[in-house]
Amino acid sequence: MKCPNCEQELTREFYEKVIVFRCSHCGGRMLTVAGLRSLCADRAFVELLWRTARTGYSESGPDCGSCHMPMRRVTLPLAGKALELDLCCSCQTVWFDPAELERIPLPEPEQEGLSPKARELLALRQIQVEEQRINREFRNIDGGEHAPDEGWKYLVGLLGLPVELDAPACRRLPLITWGVSLLCLVVFFFTFSHLREAIGSWGFIPGQWSRHGGLTLLSSMFLHGGIWHLVGNLYFLLICGDNVEDEFGKGKYILLLLASGLCASLLHALFDPRTEIPCVGASGFISGVIACYAVCFPRVRLSFALMSRSVFGAILARRNWFSIPAWGAFALWVVLQIVMAFLPRPGGGGVAYLAHIGGALPGLLFAFYHRFAPKAPSYDSSEYRF
Repeated sequence: MKCPNCEQELTREFYEKVIVFRCSHCGGRMLTVAGLRSLCADRAFVELLWRTARTGYSESGPDCGSCHMPMRRVTLPLAGKALELDLCCSCQTVWFDPAELERIPLPEPEQEGLSPKARELLALRQIQVEEQRINREFRNIDGGEHAPDEGWKYLVGLLGLPVELDAPACRRLPLITWGVSLLCLVVFFFTFSHLREAIGSWGFIPGQWSRHGGLTLLSSMFLHGGIWHLVGNLYFLLICGDNVEDEFGKGKYILLLLASGLCASLLHALFDPRTEIPCVGASGFISGVIACYAVCFPRVRLSFALMSRSVFGAILARRNWFSIPAWGAFALWVVLQIVMAFLPRPGGGGVAYLAHIGGALPGLLFAFYHRFAPKAPSYDSSEYRF
């Protein structure tokens, strides 16, 4: 773990019985939101800080020293003065510049008498307990911490689809994601009456890849074989694409969509070059978007509804939901695609599972490069005179 300002390694220490990570170079300190809840006497301030960072913030801060994602810079009043803090919604950590942590109001002192080892164990236990509570504190949960808050997400769960929990707020409108979704809808509307003919003419057929000057590599991405095929693809594009577009920017995001879509079709053609069955759908480039989402937002949870004898009772009961982190869901999805790709399928039709894998590969490359590649230092022009 490194300092977000000077990139020096942080050292672990205690501050008022709470574990913090301190930079010996600049004097800044980092601690978890759960640790801040244990430390701060003003719980309302901590709740407002976390809510503001998740749902509406003024600007981006430095990159997090742990996950390297941009932190959220939040300015809140505390004891009559403004306090500016940087918070990482992915790691749930808060960065305090020198002398800022001392402004946090402390609770009433407890009676001493515990050994240093006992205080350390108690602090670790407090953090574990608070981390379990951090995802419940804004939900009024009655035993169902994995259940969503929004009513429409219960309808999505009824369809067997996952819903997002604790996804970071977007800084910009996802115009490209909305535009691609609208294009898929328009294409489906105009081809619905003659869908079979449109797919046969403009779908990608590996054995006839040069049709229409090779444009079927592109046109096939926006064709869909039915309404549920379209709805499923657009749902995953909308819930994952907005955050990925916000993280990458519009230019890189467009390159990601094109690269993933093309690689999906090419890998499908590589393993089945003689097939005459058209391949259509946006799932190729959506697989790339999902891969980026899993790498860039690994701690966002995806929640699923458990089915029981009463379907509606299972959905409406908040305790009948379970959630897994985005990276875990992506890993399970990859395993499923690989297994299904090599199972025998009568007639040779159905889902092009290898196309999904082909689309995910560029997504992984884009995401790992974006997240872990060294970034050029940024300079403030106001510091220089010309």
